[in-house]
Amino acid sequence: MILINKKFNTLEDLNKKIFEEILSVISAQKSSYFILSGGNSPRYLFKSIAQNIKHFKEATFLMSDERIVDTEDPNSNEGQFRRLSKTPRDNLISLHDKKIIHKLNNISFYDIAILGMGEDGHFASIFPNCINTSSALKSQNNIVSFQDEHLDFPRISLSLNEILKAKKIILIASSKKKQSTLRDQRDLPIHHLLQKSFERLLIFNCD
Repeated sequence: MILINKKFNTLEDLNKKIFEEILSVISAQKSSYFILSGGNSPRYLFKSIAQNIKHFKEATFLMSDERIVDTEDPNSNEGQFRRLSKTPRDNLISLHDKKIIHKLNNISFYDIAILGMGEDGHFASIFPNCINTSSALKSQNNIVSFQDEHLDFPRISLSLNEILKAKKIILIASSKKKQSTLRDQRDLPIHHLLQKSFERLLIFNCD
């Protein structure tokens, strides 16, 4: 049985707690690394960073996944993060960077990874039933591309192996259907994350 670690009344309350977790890291050390989720769930978090941007001068951020579109496109996770958080470009490692693999290899660990999930059991952009699903879950690669025709956009995603470099992982399960997916008996990508990160995983949920 999957135990939900923390239940929140609203998504805003959930994001406030995540922001507190991030602040506790940057107040305790000079430099820090964070993996962030895209989508609607972390919008409040990004705005909180903007309101406290002076605390994040030594923080480095990285999106868990990105649609292969221009960062000015409204569908870009990186673009949304930069617009809402007001974070300087130098504080964000772009998944579009041609030297991305080299940069990721130079990161020994992330302090916190914040991940979203879908009702279909995907996390980051590791979707079920794609050509590269197995590679994203089982290989030692840092990043994996997803260009299957049934996806709305071609995407690039951190692999499970790269995400597991995080000391702490916060998974946002923001609906009852997503919480039900966590308890599903099928072999979905999210279950691989649960199995391999159990000791450092926090599940935050709200209905």
